[in-house]
This record gives sequence, C-alpha cells and structure tokens, in this order.
Amino acid sequence: MESKFINRKNELAWLEKCYREAFKEGQLLVLYGKRRVGKTELVTHFIKSKPNIYYLANRTTTAEHLSSATKVFATGFEDTFMANTPLPSWRDFFDYLIKKVSERKSKEPIVLVFDEFPYLAESNEGISSFFQYGWDMGLKNNSVVMIVMGSSMAMMYKHALIKSAPLYGRRTGQWLLEPFTFTETKNFYPKASFDNAFSLYALTGGIPAYSKVFDGARSLKENITERVFPEGSFLSVEPEFLLSDEFDDSKSYLTILQAIGQGRTKFSQILQDSGMQATSLPAYLQNLRDLRLVKREVPITDITLPKSKSGIYSLSDNFLSFYFSFVFPNNSLVKSKAYNVIFKTKGEVLTGLIAKSYENTTPEFIAPAINKGILPNFELMGRWWDKDTEIDLVGLNREDNAILFGETKWNSKPIGTEVLNQLKAKSKKVVWGKPGRKEFFVLTSKAGFTKILIDEAREQGVVLIEKDSLLI
Repeated sequence: MESKFINRKNELAWLEKCYREAFKEGQLLVLYGKRRVGKTELVTHFIKSKPNIYYLANRTTTAEHLSSATKVFATGFEDTFMANTPLPSWRDFFDYLIKKVSERKSKEPIVLVFDEFPYLAESNEGISSFFQYGWDMGLKNNSVVMIVMGSSMAMMYKHALIKSAPLYGRRTGQWLLEPFTFTETKNFYPKASFDNAFSLYALTGGIPAYSKVFDGARSLKENITERVFPEGSFLSVEPEFLLSDEFDDSKSYLTILQAIGQGRTKFSQILQDSGMQATSLPAYLQNLRDLRLVKREVPITDITLPKSKSGIYSLSDNFLSFYFSFVFPNNSLVKSKAYNVIFKTKGEVLTGLIAKSYENTTPEFIAPAINKGILPNFELMGRWWDKDTEIDLVGLNREDNAILFGETKWNSKPIGTEVLNQLKAKSKKVVWGKPGRKEFFVLTSKAGFTKILIDEAREQGVVLIEKDSLLI
C-alpha cells in the first residue's frame, strides 16, 4: 500500500498561492469537506516547512476550548507563562493573538490553523464574531494565513460562507475539498487491475483515509476479510465511531443509515423502519445531508422542482453504503468468522454495490469526450426514472437544447446493439427541452463491446467507454 501523500496538486497550488499573497496582506481561508476526506492531512502537509500553529478543537465547553487554545498558541509563540494561564474570553484570546503576531520579527507569513471549527461554534454560538473581531482589529494587517476548517457543511456555511455570516466578507478564499476521483484513487493501487482498483474505489468512494487501508495487490475478498471484518480493525467500527463523534444521539442516526442501506429509500419507509416520529425524522435526515453522508435524489429533469414527489434517499458515502448493506446485516456471520458463507450467499449484494458505483462514476469517464468536443458540456447530470423505466445517466444542456442518455454495465461479456436500442427506446420517455432537441448517447462497459456495436456506434456518433477509457 502507498503511504506517501498522494495528489491534491490543485489544492496545494491554491494554498501556496495564498501563502505568497500573505507577504502583502493577511489571508483568511475557509477549507471544508466531509469527514475523512483529508482536510487535516492536506493542511499539515502544506504547513510542515512553514511557521505555523495548529489547533484542533474537540467537542467540549467554551472554557475548555479557551484553555486548550491558549496553551497551544502560547506554546507556538514560545510564551511559557501564558501557556499555563488560560485567557478569560475569546476577545482576550484574539487580542493576545494580534499582539503576538504583530511582535514577530520574521517577515515570513505564519499559518494559524483552526481545525474542526464547528466544534468551537457548537460551544459558543457567537464564535465567528470573535474571529471577525480578531481579523478586523489586526490579523488582516499582518503576514498571516488563518485557515478555518471543518466537516459540518451546515455550520461552515452558517458561520463563514453565506452573506449573513460574520466571516463572509472577511474570507479571502475558500475551498470545498472533494473525495478523490477514481483516476486519482488509482494512485493508491498502482499495480492493481482495473477490476480490482475500481472495486476498491467502490468501497471507499475516494476517501483517502479508507483508500490507504486497502492493498491493490490483494483481491477484493481478501481486502474485506483482512481489513474490514476482523474485530479491532480501523474500518470494522468506523461507521459507529463516525456517528458517535458527530452526534449525541448516534443510535438514531445509526438506525436511519441502516434502513437506507437496506434499500428503504422513501421517507415513509425510513420512518417505518427507524421507529422515529414523523416530525423528528426530517431534521435527522437534514443533518446527515449536511455531512454529505446521505443525499436526496430526484429524476434529473425534476431537479429544479424543490418539492418533487419522486425524491428518494440514498447513502452518498460509499463506505457507509457498503457497510450497511453488506457488513452490518451479516454481523453474526462476521463475528463467527464465517466469511466464505457471507460471500457465497450475499455476493450479489457486493456486486450490485460495485455496479452502482460504476454507474455513478460515469460522468468522470465521459469528461475526456466533453473536453475533446465530442460531446457538449452538460450543466446537470444524474439519473432519470419514472414508474417503470430507469436511465443510468441523463445530461442536460439548456442553452444548446441538448440532452445526453447513458447506459453503464458492470458486465463480464461485451455488450451488443440491443443495449443501444433499449437505451434509445427509453430516451423517448424523457420529456424535456424544446422541439428538435439534440440527442447524444453514451455506453459504458467494463467488458467492452461487440464489433457490430462498435461499427454501429461509429456510424451514429455514439460514444463508447471501455472500463474507464474513451474507445470512440
């Protein structure tokens, strides 16, 4: 397995650019993204050769935060007296920070990191106003890069990213850190076959903390039985740990995720399985959506309709989807180490998960066709369905009145013309656009295509993707 720092070239380039700007004026940066996506690793890699003070908040009281923050920053400034003298308020803390930064003799900017900012906001609703005070009263006029980062999307938006937030007009930059793409994740498994590399990606969703656990030289089954199932392994208790770290009422959230993982995707079904009150469930679901653990989907043509009745819920985190559909339901067999029984009786569940992830990753695979001008750009892409028909991928381009239809197959044999014909028949059911719309078709297949289909695709301008590469 790879253990070195992988990729994040664009993110590091952005941070370095902001650091250079700090020689002229202070930089206040907001870095956010779902838990385990690699925010802390990115920032610690960025600051390792620079003057810095790094503070990690946790779920505690304001008094404890002030005490620990005072100690960390005073130690960073080599102020042994203040390291043991907690400041009485956040205003005093930022006055102290301004003073120490202003007294620095070095012209090289110092990086001040506040990790898990949402925990500070939980214990003190007005914390962002104190950050605003510190920035306005002196930090912005010094060679400083202050990085505020966190995992709770709702909290980061509330305190830093919407117009009413105290830090909105002060921030000089922001970055939403996304999970790795499949192309990037392959760097963790340089010797793995496509099938094995993608199967591991289907389990991790490109989350670095999960990706580095697996070994591309081992089979999918070996990776699961050696690195997920064994008691005491990092991933064996990850969902429970993640939820308990994020929520006080972790059992209720666990029940909701368990229901969705078992295919209960409608609100009424989740309500029935969770046993929660109808008035309480929406808030729980929203919290999970804020953390990007759950998503609500509607047919892509309905996406502008906020109250679409076709909405369904699904797990947006690949590992949670794998855990709650394959591991958790078979917990008794896992505990008794009956691993072969699980794969023999539930193997189709695992295959279905990988196939679903392959469908979801298709937009990444068609990007080269768009970049080369073979396909137009589509501002919206996603699934489409009605009562009896489903299309894996539909892309919409309103300006050009263009629509894309895609079918993706995680198959073992090359697909033939019948798949293309079926897709064209289904496309006629999609009501969208103006008369004379431009229609494009793309087929993605793990095992490739028959020669007849390849010839027909060339004649008709159909895009074919084999594995993850553009064929025609």
